Amino acid sequence: MLWFFNPYSFDHKLFKAWDDYMALVLDPRDWVCMRDGDTMFLLPDWGHKIMHYIDKYPDTGLFTCYASRCHYKEQIRQGTETENTDLIYHRNQAEAVEKELHGKVKEMNRRVAGHMLVIRKSTWNRIRLQVEEDSRMKDILGVDTKISNAILQRGMKIRLMRGIYLLHYLRLKEGYNSKEHLL
Repeated sequence: MLWFFNPYSFDHKLFKAWDDYMALVLDPRDWVCMRDGDTMFLLPDWGHKIMHYIDKYPDTGLFTCYASRCHYKEQIRQGTETENTDLIYHRNQAEAVEKELHGKVKEMNRRVAGHMLVIRKSTWNRIRLQVEEDSRMKDILGVDTKISNAILQRGMKIRLMRGIYLLHYLRLKEGYNSKEHLL
């Protein structure tokens, strides 16, 4: 089974929000897709597409995907106009990515941004304590980094699902460096 959540924390404790949602998933074989609240899938069969990658690469520790905006250029498809505000442009990008790259992955030997992370419950159970410990110093920022680092330290693979593209607002109007969302 594949679960979908958008973790949110009223007290800026993002690890706790992640952990609370993961606690809802009882079967260690299940997968969970966690997405930032400022993201949007642009194709109607996005769930089936994610499941296709899970079925094709079940040994993956953590999946992510392309985004319209991201702090890490490796998670932005080359040629993407990250400042483009046209929704139709981004829908066309999602269609092109799906058509050209469906089922293909890129192994990421580095931490990844958490606009969308797909992880198996059993993997979460393996890394949970480390992520919790590492998250005590920061509340809302860096949970994705802590998760990525824990996955890599255990020798598991992080894979970019190259055929999936989502819109990530990521402070498009405010600018990358805006901290308004942290207030």
